[in-house]
Amino acid sequence: MNKRKSIPFIALLVAFIVWIYVKPDIELSSLPDHHPSYIADDVQSNHYDEFGFNDYRVFAEKMTNFPENDTTLFEYPKVIVYTKDIKTDVITTWQLTSKTGTLTEKYNLLLSGDVLVENLSKDQLVQTMSTAQATLQLDSKEISSDQKVTWTGPQVKQEGVGFWASMVTEEMKLNSNIKAVYLNESK
Repeated sequence: MNKRKSIPFIALLVAFIVWIYVKPDIELSSLPDHHPSYIADDVQSNHYDEFGFNDYRVFAEKMTNFPENDTTLFEYPKVIVYTKDIKTDVITTWQLTSKTGTLTEKYNLLLSGDVLVENLSKDQLVQTMSTAQATLQLDSKEISSDQKVTWTGPQVKQEGVGFWASMVTEEMKLNSNIKAVYLNESK
């Protein structure tokens, strides 16, 4: 190889070696360990049982899903739960609202911040329940809380700490510190 051909080769080799050792280390941005798979606004979702009955509907201003731990976060969720009496085919409709909601394990919905449970059918003794936090099991349609709760109905107002209620069997139970007022007025 003559001098004229080797000089560009040596210059290129020196430039490459300088570039390897002098180049700044650029750190590429990466997603955080716990990132959402999707974020949705103005969500509406219908859920049906195996017979095609509309079990419940979920509405929210915003929904964020994290697949790593199977969690979905809701902002201002509204859940409408339908129960059907198998003997009479009467459908009772319940509406649950709160400021935030966290869905885990597919059916475990934790509602927080001004939780209000309303009987939209107006066919139960208890018409409304209010508390700071409650857990709704969407598959069994049971709601519970360890917080203070207030139940109201046409002729009753009850308060207590902790409760459990089944929307299917229409059973309700306050756990402790129960105060009740019954009205004998006919409406």
